[in-house]
Amino acid sequence: MVRKLYLIYILFLSISYVYGQDYKSHFEYENLNPSAAIVETQTIDSLTQMEKVVLNGFDSKIPFYHFINKRNSENRYAILIHGLGGNKDYWVNPSMPYLQYTKNLTAIKDSLLLHGFNLVIPDAKFHGERSYELNFRNPGSLPPMRSKNIEDAESMYDLYSSSAKEIRLIMDYLEQSIQDQKIKFNLIGYSMGGAISLMLNHVDHRIHCVVACVPPMSRPYSEIVGLNWPKGIADKLKAISPLYSVADQNAPVAMLMGKSDFFIPEDEAKAFYGNIKMEDKELKFYDSGHELPDAYVDDVIQWVLEHN
Repeated sequence: MVRKLYLIYILFLSISYVYGQDYKSHFEYENLNPSAAIVETQTIDSLTQMEKVVLNGFDSKIPFYHFINKRNSENRYAILIHGLGGNKDYWVNPSMPYLQYTKNLTAIKDSLLLHGFNLVIPDAKFHGERSYELNFRNPGSLPPMRSKNIEDAESMYDLYSSSAKEIRLIMDYLEQSIQDQKIKFNLIGYSMGGAISLMLNHVDHRIHCVVACVPPMSRPYSEIVGLNWPKGIADKLKAISPLYSVADQNAPVAMLMGKSDFFIPEDEAKAFYGNIKMEDKELKFYDSGHELPDAYVDDVIQWVLEHN
C-alpha cells in the first residue's frame, strides 16, 4: 500500500508539472456582461425568498435557484453543485429513488439558510431542465467505462468544462446585480459537483472555501486506459480529472470521502490531498461507499461556518 501510494504521488507530480501549466485554459471564458430573467419567485418563509433565474450563457440558457436570505448580513453565498445524473431539485426536496441521499442534500441547504447564507443551485449542463441539450439522454451514460464512445467522451468534457465556466458566469451576474465585488462565494459539491468545485477553486480567486464530497480523482481519464483513443480527447479527459491537474487550490478545501468508494480509491484521494500546498485543508474518510453517511452533513456545515 505504501509503495502504491508513493508511485501515485510521483506520477501526480510529474503529470502536474508538465500538464498543469496550461490547464486553466480549459476553464477560461469570454466576459459576456451576463443578463438574466427571473421567471419565478416564491416566498419560503418570512426571511427567505427563492427566485428561479434563467441566465443567458455561452451557448444555452442556465437555470438556477437563487435563495435570498434576510439573515445574510455579510454577503455570504454558498453554491451547491449536484452529481452526475442529478439536478438542482435534489438539493431542494427529497425525492425517490435516492431518498436518503437527497434528504442529506436538503438538510445541507436548510442548515445553510438557517446560518444566514444566500444560495445558488444550478442545473449542470445536460441535467435537469437542460436534459434537451443531450437529446434527453441520462448524462450518467457518458463516462467512458460505460459508453466506450469518443463522441460521448467529448460530451463528458463539455459537461465539466462548460458547467465550471457557467458557474463563473453566475458569480459575475451576482456581482453585477448587487454591485458588490466582495461576495464570499463558498462551493459545496457532491461527486461530479465536488470535482467541478476543485476545478473552480484552481482557476477562480473569488472562491472563499470549498467542500468537495466524494469528488472523482483519476476519472474519467483513467477509464480510457486500453481504449487507444487519440491524444486530443485523452488530454481533454485529463483536464477534467482532478488527480492530474488541480493540486493548486486557492481557498481552504475539505475533502469528504468514502473508504470503500468504488469510483475513488483511497490512495488516489490521499495522493491528491498530499499535494495541496496550503495548510488549511482537511481530508476525512467515512466508513461508506460513494453515498456518504448522515454524519457528513454536520461536517459540511462545520467547515463552511469555520471559514465564514
